[in-house]
Amino acid sequence: MTDSAPLPGVLEEIADIAGRATAIAMALAWGGREIHIPKPRHLARHPDHPLARLLEAEGTALRVSDYLGGCSVYLPRARRACAVHLARAGATPGEIAARLSLSPSAARRYIRGVL
Repeated sequence: MTDSAPLPGVLEEIADIAGRATAIAMALAWGGREIHIPKPRHLARHPDHPLARLLEAEGTALRVSDYLGGCSVYLPRARRACAVHLARAGATPGEIAARLSLSPSAARRYIRGVL
C-alpha cells in the first residue's frame, strides 16, 4: 500500500480537502464511530472542542468543519492505512496491533512490503 491508496468512505473526502494526515488522525481517534462535525462558528467559539484539539498540529480543523460542519458522519476504521501510517512513524507491529485491536500477524500483513 502506498500513501496514495484510497481511504474508505468519507475519509477519502477528508483527505482531499484537508490532507491524508488529517483523515488518518481522525480514523485513529474515532474510526468505527459516527461523530458530529461542528459548524465553523461553533469550532471558532470552542477551541477546546475535540476536533480542534485533535487537528491542532495539522491546522485543518476549520477545513473539515467548512466541508462537513453540522453533519454526523461515520468514520471507517481504515486499519490498513492506519497501520501503514503508524509503521512509517516508527511503531512496531506489536504496538500497531495493540493500537488498532489487531493480532500482531495481521499488523505485519498490513505493513508487509511498504516499509
